[in-house]
Amino acid sequence: MTAPASDIQHSLAACASLGEAFWRRAQAFPEETLLRYANSPDAAGTRLWKKESYSSAAPRVARIANLLRALGVEAGTPVAIISQTRHEWILADLAIQTVGGITVSVYQSQLAADAGFVLFDSGARIVFVENEEQLAKVNWLRSNDCPLPATENHPESAVRVPVDAVVSFERIHGSPSVQCLADVWNDSSLSADAPPIPASIGRDSVASYVYTSGTTGPPKGVVQTHGNHLANVEQAAKSGVFPGDGTLFLYLPLAHSFARLIHYVGCLTSAHLILPSVADHRTSRIDLSSVARDLRECGATVVPSVPRLFEKISSALQARAAGKSLQQRILGLCVSNAQSTYERRSAGKPLGLLEHLLFEGLQPIRRKIRRELFGVNFTHAISGGAKLDAGVNKFFDSLEITICEGYGLTETCVATHVNRPTQRRIGSVGPAFEGVETKISPEDGEIMLRGPNVTRGYLNRPKATADSWDADGWFHTGDVGAVDQDGFLFITDRKKELVITAGGKKIPPTAVEGQFKRFSFISHALLYGEGRPYCVILFTLNEPELRSLLTSSGISVPPDHKLSEMSAVRGMLQDAINKVNETLATYESIKAFCIADEDFTVENGLLTPTLKMRRRQITARHLGLISSLY
Repeated sequence: MTAPASDIQHSLAACASLGEAFWRRAQAFPEETLLRYANSPDAAGTRLWKKESYSSAAPRVARIANLLRALGVEAGTPVAIISQTRHEWILADLAIQTVGGITVSVYQSQLAADAGFVLFDSGARIVFVENEEQLAKVNWLRSNDCPLPATENHPESAVRVPVDAVVSFERIHGSPSVQCLADVWNDSSLSADAPPIPASIGRDSVASYVYTSGTTGPPKGVVQTHGNHLANVEQAAKSGVFPGDGTLFLYLPLAHSFARLIHYVGCLTSAHLILPSVADHRTSRIDLSSVARDLRECGATVVPSVPRLFEKISSALQARAAGKSLQQRILGLCVSNAQSTYERRSAGKPLGLLEHLLFEGLQPIRRKIRRELFGVNFTHAISGGAKLDAGVNKFFDSLEITICEGYGLTETCVATHVNRPTQRRIGSVGPAFEGVETKISPEDGEIMLRGPNVTRGYLNRPKATADSWDADGWFHTGDVGAVDQDGFLFITDRKKELVITAGGKKIPPTAVEGQFKRFSFISHALLYGEGRPYCVILFTLNEPELRSLLTSSGISVPPDHKLSEMSAVRGMLQDAINKVNETLATYESIKAFCIADEDFTVENGLLTPTLKMRRRQITARHLGLISSLY
């Protein structure tokens, strides 16, 4: 049974908390699907899909909630989860919300010290861990002093981070003090009836601390209330970007606010979630090929993602289209015809008869591409978390694959603007959700937002809060942009990331860097020119793709050969720069480049867990190389 959007909004508006919203829905639609998730393939390679209905999930959530009460969790108690996205994460979070606790999400990719900072800053002493890898981090924190960076409320120091109790999603042998969640679900001494939600929990009560990605310093815990989350789910349901009867493929880390919105849309409305399989039960390693298979097979209608997924798919597809086999030549013809047709139609030019016939004849191949990438039921994707390059979006649009770019921040819990499937403007992040006010600063073009989903500040950071929220409740985003006459918001850059050259010219780096995403052999590009007479760029290479391109061009590459030293590679990079420079003003054109000896990754600290570049860290690590260009 599917409830109409108006009923969803009415029922959510009547709820005081996330816990109440979940239990109301569980009582009203017990046999409706809450989520589906894939099991790891068996020996024969068969992948089974399991379904969790509200009636099957309810006793599990109740028993976790009753365990938490027995451990002393009450209204306002922080409880941490360190895990990749999986159904146990969702049920644990719903249990925390049921007892009035505060969910503290920790990225599974973070090092022990970084996780320790979040636990220390939030005060979480009860922790759900995914597996042995995450338990090892907690055990390290219990046995070692954790280095803490200086923040406005404490100096740099090293402290022992207390952890009182640990519950694991996977069974961990040799750790008797760690409870396995499966045992909790089967523990008859724990009631399968949900405990009453504390009367003190209301829309102004804190539901979660979500930490920013830390691109400009130590992460800050954003204080998100039940009202913030419920308002955003209502706004999203009303917008139509998450259809009420839709299925949402959720692979993004639930430590990120964008994923949390998808989680609550799936649990609190008639849409439901589909989760990928767990590739490794001892570590939190994510197998992207396994995720891609799950995406193809699961039958999801909506695929929310960060731009990096679309960039990688676009690069891989264009690389395949440049191949020489018959199948690759047909793909290349389809892609080139789709792009030329798209450009002519966008420019308002009519198609020639042969071009039109070719475009219509290639439609089955375009459908096959979409089906092989996103599955048979796919309707559209949603891009958030960072700016999506307009060229990448147009590439997919030419293949009749719809991507709705949106915008929001952890501080706005989360989405504020989004393009709708039937109301899109590529290059923009769409019109605002209902109830969200948008204002552009006349002084510097900064975007300011206000609405029921906008949070009230940072945990333990009164100065940072005062710097970002003004007395009238406007949150100053730090992003620069403009709103067109139809209400579509365009993001031009980060206020604090503008490169100001020695000549005083202000250059938005991401606008330039984004143009290099069309070249599949380039992994990352970072523009530099602060206080300098001209701009240069630091590249990292997509080595597998680059080796494939070189080989297909007849250039032999020994396995141990350093690609960055090859004249052919440097020529390819210079050609890419020349093409990008044709679109740039003289003062922002790139005069020289260098190649880093390592890619930017989460593991080496040069990308955030949400795959954004840490500009300060990258520049500091490679400053000698960059400076050699001047």
